[in-house]
Amino acid sequence: MAFLHPWACVLVSCISVSLVGEFNLSDLYPPLWNESPGQFSDYRVENGKHIIDPWVYPERMGMYKILVNKTASYFEKFAPDNEQNILWGLPLQHGWQYTTGRLVDPSGRTDCGYETGDHLCISVDSWWADMNYFLSALPFLGAVDSGIMGISSDQVTLSPPPKDQTKFCLDVSSCQSSFPQTMSKWNTFYKHLQLTSSSFDDLLKYLWDAHTSSLKDVYKVFEDRLEYYSEPEADFGRDWCVALDYLATSRFPTTFIRVSEFQKALPPRVLVSGDKAPFISNFTALQNTVLLGLNLLHKVDSATGFLLHVSYAFTGSGISNVAVNLKETVQGLRIWKRGMGEQGRSTGLKAKEEISQDGLLKTGRKPRKNKLFDSRNC
Repeated sequence: MAFLHPWACVLVSCISVSLVGEFNLSDLYPPLWNESPGQFSDYRVENGKHIIDPWVYPERMGMYKILVNKTASYFEKFAPDNEQNILWGLPLQHGWQYTTGRLVDPSGRTDCGYETGDHLCISVDSWWADMNYFLSALPFLGAVDSGIMGISSDQVTLSPPPKDQTKFCLDVSSCQSSFPQTMSKWNTFYKHLQLTSSSFDDLLKYLWDAHTSSLKDVYKVFEDRLEYYSEPEADFGRDWCVALDYLATSRFPTTFIRVSEFQKALPPRVLVSGDKAPFISNFTALQNTVLLGLNLLHKVDSATGFLLHVSYAFTGSGISNVAVNLKETVQGLRIWKRGMGEQGRSTGLKAKEEISQDGLLKTGRKPRKNKLFDSRNC
């Protein structure tokens, strides 16, 4: 499995950059976090309803801020200061999209999102913004519906975008009607969040189930938006969606520090024509490596097409060796995903409980370190 070890390791275990020295959590907050609404009363009210405009960056970020604040008490048992709140991944990812220019109008027809124009505007033509909409609206409205936010379902509504309004749900009722399964998964997550018996791993499972479902619902709906971007950026968007499936399978902990570290490895700007990892000069070595790894993972995940491409690209005796390595990689990724799935994780945890240190000592053997998960090999 020539490629499985380094890339699976990079994507799941090693996409982190050390945060050197002492720091406060506030130093790592998303852009304009303090300026964004932190409670429902910060939004305007019309006819007894809180009106939120998710096409204005601080207002969408405010939805996340309220969500993180309202759920803080449920994560106190895991760590102080709300650092282990696994909902942090949502606002941090949105902040990365804003910082890297991925929320602007990619068509260039308007000044939405640009520094020289309406810099707080979120463009409905942005693929990243549209996909993120459903990772803000659905978890937020799902929390409202679950009762965790302290207001009733008919007391909040979202403003529609300037076009394509029918592609977006705007309140609890319309989101339940349009995305019943996904809204049910968010409700399941919040239900388990309120159970004192729920473990951290349990919550990650339900969160990732809802997260991936939110994106799968709308991927095809907004796929045409990728045509506005350069080929490297469009490919990165597709690669990212595939990678999320693997992060979900491994239950990557979307806590404040882990996600902040993780995002150091992501592209710091929108990719343009001519960008080709690992040779992008103004990217770090890690950013180049991860970008290349994401693309490779996508190609391997689409097994048949990649094998045909490589067989065509290489000539001579190297063909069979490359094909064998790739076949092993594909099989390895499938085995890895099965192993990281519910049944595989359950079997592994059970085995871990059954193996005692005394048992190892009686055999005269020392525990052997698993090199696959040794971060030094990444």
